[in-house]
Amino acid sequence: MKKTKTNRVAAIVAAVAIGNVNFRIGQANGSGVGKYLYFIPADGIARWPLISNNLVDAATAARYIGYDGDFELADGAYWIRIYNTQGEGSMTAEPTGERDSRMFMNKLSFRYPKLTKNAAVLSNAVVNGEGIFIGWHDGAYRVVGHKHYRCDVTPNVTSGDAAGSSKGITFEAECPDYKALPVYRGNLILEDGILNCNTDTFINYEDMNTNKTQDYSGQIKDNAVRFEALGKEGRIHIEGSGPIVMEVSVDGVNYATVDHNIAFSSGVAVAPFQFYIGDKVRISATTLTKVIVNYNDLKTN
Repeated sequence: MKKTKTNRVAAIVAAVAIGNVNFRIGQANGSGVGKYLYFIPADGIARWPLISNNLVDAATAARYIGYDGDFELADGAYWIRIYNTQGEGSMTAEPTGERDSRMFMNKLSFRYPKLTKNAAVLSNAVVNGEGIFIGWHDGAYRVVGHKHYRCDVTPNVTSGDAAGSSKGITFEAECPDYKALPVYRGNLILEDGILNCNTDTFINYEDMNTNKTQDYSGQIKDNAVRFEALGKEGRIHIEGSGPIVMEVSVDGVNYATVDHNIAFSSGVAVAPFQFYIGDKVRISATTLTKVIVNYNDLKTN
């Protein structure tokens, strides 16, 4: 059958269909933004995750409305957590431009309630700087910032006037984008842990109780490590690059590959695990530099 323009359009609609835009009366429908915003200077990002700007190029609807993958950070970089006074924050997306060239102007506004040293440093850095904000709204984390367009940030500082009046710094950010407040489902590497934006869960590095932690990094050889599971469940911390291969064996000879969705984000992967005590575990990657396992139920002699 000869391909025609009409057939191509039909194929596009079938791949990423525009479905019904329904609403169930009585369902939860929260407004505003979360109590924390996240920021990183533009030079802290080594590689952006993928997004499809055109419907014709989108493999899935998720990639058309949001980013697929993680922000890979420069060495030593991490996202900054910023407190937001509840009820003061908002995110908007306004169409801008002329017909056939329209985009969105994504905007974020929030208020930090105190004049602190770190807040002053952030204000001075962003007023003529460049960076990316991520904020939570109604179950999804959304990006204000773009790989190719500068995010303009205005920090308005006030001491307040009367007793009990509003004070602090109101941050207003705006950035052109092809998408209205694109969704981000990857990880955010923070100074004290990792925020998984897909599951909205935070893993604190300090949660790895030293008495239950086994560091197998010294046993890494040829970008692979083998160890015997000393507990049934917990969390595993891996550092390196490339795809992570995890295998388990009962006898230490015949290994079976374990299906998982663990992947590196800026060289770090942290995830829960479940083993049987005594399982022989083998983990490998293109490069493997650190493997630390925190057991909830560490086996004792």
